[in-house]
Amino acid sequence: MTIHAVTMPKWGIEMTEGTLAQWSVREGQQVNKGDPLLEVETEKIVNTVESPAAGTLRRIIATAGEVQPVGALIAVLADTEVSDADVASFIDEFKGATVSFEPDSGQSVHETTAAPTDSPAAALNDMRAMAQRASPGTDASGAPEGLASDVRISPIARRVAESLGVDISKVQGTGRNGRISREDVEAYAARAGISRGSGAGSSSEDRAADPGVVRADNPSMRVKMSSTRATIARRLLESKQTIPHYRLTVDVDVGRLQLRRRELMKQSGTKITLNDMLVRATALALTRHPALNAQLDGDEIVQYTHADIAIAVATDNGLIAPIVRSADLKALPDIARTTADLTERAKRGALKRAEISGGTFTISNLGMFGLKSFDAIINPPQVAILAVGSAQERIVARNGSPVVAQMMTLTLSADHRVVDGALAAAFLATLAALVQEDL
Repeated sequence: MTIHAVTMPKWGIEMTEGTLAQWSVREGQQVNKGDPLLEVETEKIVNTVESPAAGTLRRIIATAGEVQPVGALIAVLADTEVSDADVASFIDEFKGATVSFEPDSGQSVHETTAAPTDSPAAALNDMRAMAQRASPGTDASGAPEGLASDVRISPIARRVAESLGVDISKVQGTGRNGRISREDVEAYAARAGISRGSGAGSSSEDRAADPGVVRADNPSMRVKMSSTRATIARRLLESKQTIPHYRLTVDVDVGRLQLRRRELMKQSGTKITLNDMLVRATALALTRHPALNAQLDGDEIVQYTHADIAIAVATDNGLIAPIVRSADLKALPDIARTTADLTERAKRGALKRAEISGGTFTISNLGMFGLKSFDAIINPPQVAILAVGSAQERIVARNGSPVVAQMMTLTLSADHRVVDGALAAAFLATLAALVQEDL
């Protein structure tokens, strides 16, 4: 009689938590190995988690919409012969810290028998001691000192309780096993007459400025961040806080590039955009300047032979950057077909994890909005990103005379920990020269 613990998967080194989008099966339903079990939203896409074994879904721990950390117990599969008491005991004694969910290794669940022999109490005490040493201001459950350590509460609910000054020991949880949700905290606060900005000493002006206060003169609505938007926010904040950005700008004449684009479209019968031309030129420039075709991994710089260029695509759910693999080896018609396919699937949310992971450089183009230039934020662990403005007719001096030319401003953001200014300038100079050549 075997029990399988289904945990929140870890897909990629950047993933720390995931949002359970929806369950594909119900409690009590039989599943076969490989059947779709649930969908998890993370890292800008929704992935399907398949059942790791045949059996019955005996218990759903996490419901749709919940955000759970990697390794957290979200469901239990078990043979029909396993008693409900054994399932409940397994859940109570489950040690999430020991769970690993790596799809590539084939290990997707923690498996045990219905009669575990380990001592969960000893393991739990060790974990509590470690947590106390790591964070002396909290108990082992992560709760601030003074709060009951045995209270089951979601991280979001805890933050809301702290912001409202609600004593969670007085809140009745409505979730599984009495778990307190954000809604439980807010409902208690409403019954107790507690609201943001209602504390002593707060003025009417302070309360009017508080986003938690409903104002009759300016109705508003709240939109919860999707997992995709939350991931974008976290990564951009991390980038701005930890990467010493600097920026270099160059103006390039793209008139010849436009002529070459039209020639290639006629020859190949494929729609080729100016951005496709820039992907090709950038890829070639990166192979000549490998310091920018790199990722920073701890205290090591990983330089790549080929240019895997991520192209920023705006979608309804936020920015996503699918990758044109080995763009330096692709002909322009191939790049054009690849980018068109990736862009179309990005907008309808049909990309695979591998198609948005592992880029070595990013291009972000807002030229279609008529912007002359803008600054882009580096996408870690990459070390540089190119911001592309619009192609505009400008008056420039040539041989001492004014002429009208199709000019474009390119702005490079680089990580000063990895890329010195001279290296970045040399890369831009190479890119500007390539734009003048027949790609």
